[in-house]
Amino acid sequence: MDYTEAFLESLPTSPPLGLVEVLDLEGFKGLKKHHLKDICDKVFQLKYLSIRNTDVTELPKEIEKLRYLETLDIRQTRIRTLTTKEILLPKLMHLLAGHIEDQIKDDSVRSGKSFSTVHMPRGIANMTELQILCHVEVSNSADELMDVGRLQQLRKLGIVLRGKEARIGHLLRVIERLNECLCSLSVRIELTNSSETPDLNMGKTAFSPPKSLESLHINGNITGLPNWIKALHQLAKITLCGTSLMDNAIRILGELVNLRCLRLWHKSYIEMRLTLKDEEFQNLKYLVVEGSDITTIHFENGAAPKLEKIVWAFTEMLSLSGVKGLPCLKEIELNGYCEPYTIVQDMAAHPNHPVVIHNAISEAPK
Repeated sequence: MDYTEAFLESLPTSPPLGLVEVLDLEGFKGLKKHHLKDICDKVFQLKYLSIRNTDVTELPKEIEKLRYLETLDIRQTRIRTLTTKEILLPKLMHLLAGHIEDQIKDDSVRSGKSFSTVHMPRGIANMTELQILCHVEVSNSADELMDVGRLQQLRKLGIVLRGKEARIGHLLRVIERLNECLCSLSVRIELTNSSETPDLNMGKTAFSPPKSLESLHINGNITGLPNWIKALHQLAKITLCGTSLMDNAIRILGELVNLRCLRLWHKSYIEMRLTLKDEEFQNLKYLVVEGSDITTIHFENGAAPKLEKIVWAFTEMLSLSGVKGLPCLKEIELNGYCEPYTIVQDMAAHPNHPVVIHNAISEAPK
């Protein structure tokens, strides 16, 4: 019996542990629901509790006894959607949730990610200390979303919209209410039985996006990049997945003056050729491209002058060109079957001698 298991088994007969404020059980596969009940009963002054990457499937109702809890990390658990529906933790600052499973298409490219998470807790508007709420699923109730707009200390928000309607309008109004505080936003859209493609714009209605937003993650098929993305002058990191964008979206992204990290994941961009043009992406340092659609990446002279690292996962690579003209390049990582000889030769002649890492699949695609 290891120390963690011994500690948990001793809880039922131990006196209250009022001085313990941090309990990190990440990765402990022997954790059961009755252990969590004992923790809530005996370690009642906890401020930090992590059960990340455990086999727990349900939170006990006793979790509300942790009135001083500031951080609850339940990521990579099997906790079902509705088990947190009633929870109210008045001191909570960080609620971290969501279970991701990669769906591998071959050795190099993920065909997507299966994602599940907990439902938005009732009474979320009363958790006024919340700074991180990521990720929670919202039902078709507009009230759930609008309650989030009352959390004026919220810096990081991750929302999953599921159902027949996306309720994009309500989401945008919430984002607007968080104009002064929100720094990171993640939106995942999963519609069922819907013929409409969600539009992240407010139509003719004026919309003021969070002026301090630094990170934006959009996952789901949308009509195109929202117009308001052009007003995000502090935006430094963008992650896109399943957005089915085309060349015009890349032109918009290329004009974001503070963009330093661009991650184009599975089905985010559906054209075969990705071109970064002259004077675009002037501060980009990190580019990640992953998917089966893109077979060619080209950098024009003057594009991405500060780019340091390229990561490209593919099922077929026809060409990676223009990299000799990237003055700050330090590393290229290629994940997939290809013959990187030309790229290796180009990098050997580059003043920085960038490292080329090639993770090949076991055999050539048939």
